[in-house]
Amino acid sequence: MIKKILSLIAFVASIAACTDDYKDWLSPQVVPQPETVSFGNGSVSTVGVIDFNSVTADKVKVCNITAPTSTDAGYKLTSYVITLGGDATYDITADGVMTAADLHSYVAKTFGRRPVERAVEATVSTWLTNGSTTVKIFSDVFHITAIPQAPNIEAAYYLTGSINGWDNTDTTYKLTNDGSDPYENPTFKVRIPAAEDGGNIEFKMTPESGLGGDWSGCLAAAEEEGKFNYNNEGNNLIITADPDALFYDLTFNMLDQTWTYAPVGFNEFIYEIGNESGWSEPHPLYGNGLGQYEAIIWLDGEFKFKPNKDNWDGDWEKASGDATGGTLTTDGGPNIDGVAAGFYLVQVDLKEMTYTITAVNSISIIGSVRGSWDTDIDMTYNENFKCWEARETLNAGEYKFRMNHDWGINWGGTMDNLEHNGANLQLAADGAYIIRFFINGDGPARCTVKEDSGYPDFFYEIGNEGGWSTNHQLAGNGSGQYQGYYWLDGEFKFKPNKDNWDNDLEYIEGTTMGGTLTDGGGPNCPDPGAGFYQINLDVAGMTYSLLKIESISMIGGFNGWGEDLEMTYNTAEGCWEVTTDAVSGEYKFRANHDWAINWGGTETDLSQDGNNLNIDAGTYKFQLYISYAGNNKVVITKQ
Repeated sequence: MIKKILSLIAFVASIAACTDDYKDWLSPQVVPQPETVSFGNGSVSTVGVIDFNSVTADKVKVCNITAPTSTDAGYKLTSYVITLGGDATYDITADGVMTAADLHSYVAKTFGRRPVERAVEATVSTWLTNGSTTVKIFSDVFHITAIPQAPNIEAAYYLTGSINGWDNTDTTYKLTNDGSDPYENPTFKVRIPAAEDGGNIEFKMTPESGLGGDWSGCLAAAEEEGKFNYNNEGNNLIITADPDALFYDLTFNMLDQTWTYAPVGFNEFIYEIGNESGWSEPHPLYGNGLGQYEAIIWLDGEFKFKPNKDNWDGDWEKASGDATGGTLTTDGGPNIDGVAAGFYLVQVDLKEMTYTITAVNSISIIGSVRGSWDTDIDMTYNENFKCWEARETLNAGEYKFRMNHDWGINWGGTMDNLEHNGANLQLAADGAYIIRFFINGDGPARCTVKEDSGYPDFFYEIGNEGGWSTNHQLAGNGSGQYQGYYWLDGEFKFKPNKDNWDNDLEYIEGTTMGGTLTDGGGPNCPDPGAGFYQINLDVAGMTYSLLKIESISMIGGFNGWGEDLEMTYNTAEGCWEVTTDAVSGEYKFRANHDWAINWGGTETDLSQDGNNLNIDAGTYKFQLYISYAGNNKVVITKQ
């Protein structure tokens, strides 16, 4: 190797003498990880695992370096550089020491902060120079093994404290993030009620693995205010009572080890109920935490408001006013005046005890996306998605939403949290888009923007099981694939329109469980046999397939996530149902006793792989509707 170095040095010197030319030399090659690699006629050897959870110094040794040498007179070594991952370079000493923060930053950015061993490809380089010619020497590839600095974060933590009798088995107050990797999203949240006596709340947070009495892993108060420690190192965490608080929102950052709490004086939701539903279906209004609630609701006749979805306790009636607005009371009074059937912006201010009702004549988009701010793009109401929708070809630019073609009521801000008079929204590129505006009271006003692929939102299965008169809706993913779960019994086919047979799809060839399709006329798809099926339709590929659902069951903490609780299919109701007194805590639904198909989330919006649902102990009838009415939901009736 030393002869090769000297011969190359001599060659470079012969063609570049008395110049300032810079030459790369001995480019690194990826090789299997050894303990020692060559570095010219020197070497680089690895050190042990670098665990940043125990590193306290500003510098860290990452390798051992035996410097390359040259016998050619006048050449000497200059500074050293280490390259991580092929493109990130940092200074390193001749002793193999670099800045600890640089290495940790690279490892965390590349692999995330989960505290497990990570192998980082590295090379060390230096320069031999005689003042006029410089030769760069690379080592072969070696690996630095490092563990990022981070605690072991569990998927969930549970409040154990004065509001639940310090019961270390209680799972009522669950602290979680959004279900993603906690090292990618370390922000965990929970809302808890204020203490019944209005006093302070003391607590710790028990990790999921510690439920049942193991306090060793609890989150406890650190000496610095607003900080917490892992492993039960510290005193109780304390919420200082706010006399106006009904709830407290707790937020923990599991990586920064910080926590905050915010008093909440009002419920997140209140509910409208009225003649439009026969006084049977409450409609939510979403609150901003300051007692102000809002939603656009279809009204038809008289109505009133109530704080709870499932009872009338503390409901609000009209104290004064009319159908357009007035004041509220909890002391008993008449319903709010009847209105003509239509959509209305319903606004309630519980701090002032007032209500405002404004007829919605239009919801529109306005902005430079249409070339100027002079023309509204009217949106239509999409009953399936419970939103206002527009399919438009737009320019890159700014836009907002407004009501009744007037700036008196408009929304902007961020797509997932639209506010009155909020900032203009941005559309990044020209194109054909589907824009949807949601303000149905189930959360903050929000919008979605996606490219319009040209495929409809839904296709429909129709067949012998419904006497060729019932359309079964299959939901699309925007790329031509559709899916739904339905009872089949006999032949069937597919069509793009609910109310006509235009461009329907028929069978070409295949089996009873799938095949190819045509829109040019052909026979019905063959009978797969009476049963409940997952129906998959690929309009882009003109194929379909069926998966028979042999069983739907419940599974959860009530049986240790072990044996499935079988449900029975009710053909008349179009749902799977079971009545049981064995349910308490978390649970989910799944198909065929397997996790490949499972549903969780919320009772009114179940989705594949959704979060666990939760219910108090009791006897209940569960009715699970999959795909019907365009969504998945469970109706729970206490027995």
